[in-house]
Amino acid sequence: MTLFKKIMAFTGSVIIVCVLFGILSAIFTNHYLLIMLITLAVAGILFFFSSKAGEKALAEKTGLTNKEYRYIRSNLEEARAKILRLQKIMSAHKALYSFQERNKTLQLTKRLYQIVKEEPKRFYEAEDFFFSHLDSLVELTEKYAFLESQPVKDKKIYQTLSDTRSLLNDLSRVIEKDLFTLLNQDVNSLDFELEVAKNSISKQKKKFERGQNHE
Repeated sequence: MTLFKKIMAFTGSVIIVCVLFGILSAIFTNHYLLIMLITLAVAGILFFFSSKAGEKALAEKTGLTNKEYRYIRSNLEEARAKILRLQKIMSAHKALYSFQERNKTLQLTKRLYQIVKEEPKRFYEAEDFFFSHLDSLVELTEKYAFLESQPVKDKKIYQTLSDTRSLLNDLSRVIEKDLFTLLNQDVNSLDFELEVAKNSISKQKKKFERGQNHE
């Protein structure tokens, strides 16, 4: 459902509710509580079905079933919350990464999220990121931040921090591969389109040359 259609559906619902309120006010004079209850109930029903219609339209547009669309949207909402947690931790503990590493890791996670948000059907191509790699990144980052913030550290803690930093760097490279995997389909699609375009141009060129030879 486009933004214009959403606005029109919302506006239509508001108009219906206002008209209903006016009619009920004329019929049930001095029964404001009853009028409000009926109006709110009708408004709730209208907004519910309007929302369901919007979900169905979006699901059809993306080539997914309603169940698949709701499932993917739920996972995207969870991923967004995790990315925000990650960003908050990184901002509070700048020693965790260098600026470049921190910026790169956040950009990778946000880019993966954004691609799937725009094309929900591609969620299945990035399941490892959403179900494993992002979780590991957030959990390890939180644990590192907790240990690093302790006022007293021994040799074992310092070693654990060092190992965790190394593991986080490795995980960042894994997520980079997740993004390359997701983009690989776009590259293959573009290569195919380029090949089709080249063949079309080649045919047109040969046709043009034959026409000149006949002249």
